[in-house]
Amino acid sequence: MNGYALWMLTRRNLKIFLKDKANVFFSLLAPLIVLALYVLFLGRIQEDGLLAALEGMGVTGGEEQIGAFCDSWMLAGSLSCACITVPLCACGIMIQDKARGISADLLISPVAKWVTPAAYFCSVVAAGLAIGAVVLAVCFIWLAAAGIWLLSALDVLGCIAALVLSVVASSTLLVFVVGFFRSQGAFTALNIILGTVVGFLIGAYMPISYFPDAVQKFTYFIPGSYTAGLFRNFMMGGALERISADLSPAFAEGLKSEFSLTFDFFGAEVGISAMFVVLACVAVLFAGLNVLAAFLRGRRKR
Repeated sequence: MNGYALWMLTRRNLKIFLKDKANVFFSLLAPLIVLALYVLFLGRIQEDGLLAALEGMGVTGGEEQIGAFCDSWMLAGSLSCACITVPLCACGIMIQDKARGISADLLISPVAKWVTPAAYFCSVVAAGLAIGAVVLAVCFIWLAAAGIWLLSALDVLGCIAALVLSVVASSTLLVFVVGFFRSQGAFTALNIILGTVVGFLIGAYMPISYFPDAVQKFTYFIPGSYTAGLFRNFMMGGALERISADLSPAFAEGLKSEFSLTFDFFGAEVGISAMFVVLACVAVLFAGLNVLAAFLRGRRKR
């Protein structure tokens, strides 16, 4: 019975989220802002700056290779934002149910106490994966349509793995945080603030290396930075190899550091494997905290 109730509640929460078109749109607002800024002016500024740097090294040409690199960087940033903002907006069902008294009704239903919080979590993950998969598909279509598809089969699998782990990690963290909210106004404020700053904090608008040193160190403690790092490695790796082969290996190595494909975490280099480990640890940590919080709330209500 509990398994069936978990399935039905998860399905109910997911359907409510997906039927609210405005909520779905706002969950994608941060990725759309990244895309709009890039298309309007950031893309040209970045490309011109990198081409000027190449000319300073005595290398001419490279428009196609640099364009592919910048497009891949923008798409990685948009996808990284979606892995955070979509689960956050999906958490809004929890707040709506609290405001309408539905959560209290579910607590006195004849199902186990763990079913309701587990259903909220599962629906948040499902929403993040469903919409994240659509965004990832759009990114792949963009690269193919623009004639700059440089991803290998391993890169595609890496993007999928990064999407799944990033959504799970973000969902566990956000479900825990939103669990302390009671009013729709407070949740809306969180949504606006996080949706506004997340693009900056994970380096979607500009590379993290452009930030002051203190801000750079702060971003190392944000799980979304490692999500962005993974997507950059898988989506930009082919473009970097092409720049190295066609233009300048030294320039390609400099771009790898400048555009945060790896992190210098207080002297220790954080590569792809370490980024996966960080996100997995975040998922496990906050999953445990969610279980503990649900247990303590259940005891208080007895």
